[in-house]
Amino acid sequence: YSAALDNGFTAASVILDAPVVQFLESGDVWRPSNYEKNFKGPLLLRTALALSRNLCTIRVVQQMGVQKVIERAKDLELEPHFPEVLSVSLGAVAVTPLNMTQAYTAFANGGKVSTPRFIQSIQGPWGNTIYEKQPELTQAISPENAYVMASMLKAVVNIGTGGKAKVLGRPVGGKTGSTNDENDAWFLGVTPYLVTGTYIGYDQVEPMGRGETGSGAALPVYVDYAKTALEAYPPDDFPVP
Repeated sequence: YSAALDNGFTAASVILDAPVVQFLESGDVWRPSNYEKNFKGPLLLRTALALSRNLCTIRVVQQMGVQKVIERAKDLELEPHFPEVLSVSLGAVAVTPLNMTQAYTAFANGGKVSTPRFIQSIQGPWGNTIYEKQPELTQAISPENAYVMASMLKAVVNIGTGGKAKVLGRPVGGKTGSTNDENDAWFLGVTPYLVTGTYIGYDQVEPMGRGETGSGAALPVYVDYAKTALEAYPPDDFPVP
């Protein structure tokens, strides 16, 4: 969706949520679906993201080209190799939770990706600083793109699959993630000061059970954590560039 905003789409573009069929070179037929196995017809781009409508995502990528998605993934410093197939836009490539959270820092930080720091500083016995690691920031996308994405991610919480986060009572963006057969689930929580990735799944991949989605499994963990963690920060909204 971030790539789409730089390639002819706006948050108010209308996208059709309807069946998609693709005939592959192998002779197989690919029929992606929404999690709910239903269709909602024409939707705004921001609504399609908020409701996590896979078929809208596929149509957006068909119109702008999957290479734009791959380029944006690399801009955001996502590490895996992304094959040039439509399914990468639905998450068909494995990405670590840390790497995905790192990519989402751009939406909270004016388009700048923050490199992970496992140790921020080390203090000596007399209070002297032995080691300190400053954030490394890279301008990955424009501040305007980041702001619109942050606004759209807030819609995920306000009207979409991330609705459980509304209980936090402050501006919060987010994105739920669910995989085939409920093998794992994740939620990315985005605020102006703190981006958090929550991941749930078995060490050896197997189904967690019906309904164990990003919204059902990972989001409640985030909410429980964020109620305390976000107390350290003012309830500011994302700054307008």
